[in-house]
Amino acid sequence: MDFFSTIQVLKVDMPVTKKGKDGSDYTIYAAQTALLDDNGELQKVGRLRIPESMREKVKVGIFRASFSLEVAAWGQNKGDVIASLTDLVPVPPGAFKRMQSSAAAT
Repeated sequence: MDFFSTIQVLKVDMPVTKKGKDGSDYTIYAAQTALLDDNGELQKVGRLRIPESMREKVKVGIFRASFSLEVAAWGQNKGDVIASLTDLVPVPPGAFKRMQSSAAAT
């Protein structure tokens, strides 16, 4: 099951390396991210965990983000249903203004 949200990546955090319970190292990639409504208005700000496979794609900017639901197999979330980032599509500059103008015209 995929779902979508408009986000603004404000800052990509430095990777953090930790030791797992089994002694192996793992790295957490994250970004400070704003959740935007359909008009581009700020709703909330928080930390978005970034899968290692997407770390090169995440940059500062506004995106249409795709997420999928999965059951975590690790850490404190083990067994929980969580949302996982699967794709980012850049939102063109001025897109919210165009959406608001066309909505006002109808």
